Amino acid sequence: MMLPATSEEHHQGEIRYRRITAIWKGSVCFLFLVLCVLLLWVIVAGQTESVEKIYYPMAAILGMWMVGPFFFMFWTRSIQRVAILVSWNEQSLHAGQRHIPWNQIRKIELATPARSKWQLSASPMYALYLKDGTRVHIHTDHLFGKKELQSSLSTLQKTLREHQGPDLD
Repeated sequence: MMLPATSEEHHQGEIRYRRITAIWKGSVCFLFLVLCVLLLWVIVAGQTESVEKIYYPMAAILGMWMVGPFFFMFWTRSIQRVAILVSWNEQSLHAGQRHIPWNQIRKIELATPARSKWQLSASPMYALYLKDGTRVHIHTDHLFGKKELQSSLSTLQKTLREHQGPDLD
């Protein structure tokens, strides 16, 4: 979502995520993790039959493995001081602590990382292709819907064209 800048650094523009999205997605993940812990507790308390002693721990461990990384990802996004994913000014693009000058960026695209063994659903990200051949990734952490993701990508690409001007490297 594109909002006017309000920070002290005098950014021309920024792309924000809704903190409430991180909170509700993190809450759903937390509830799922609580259910996984309850499955383990049922086994420890001796409330299960022999077959359930096999299935419950498998379900609990797989559930924690699949949902645990998302919980921490959403939790960290929900407690961040500002809900800005990317901001920019005349000189550079700012993503977290990284500042990338406009004249170093060749193009911006939407990308999906390769699957991770720790996180089963890869989050869409912005890939900034730099003129030196390297790439910088800005993770969206599943905080945008498809329309928001495409809209923010269009905004970034338009802003890149405006700051690059007629230079055709």
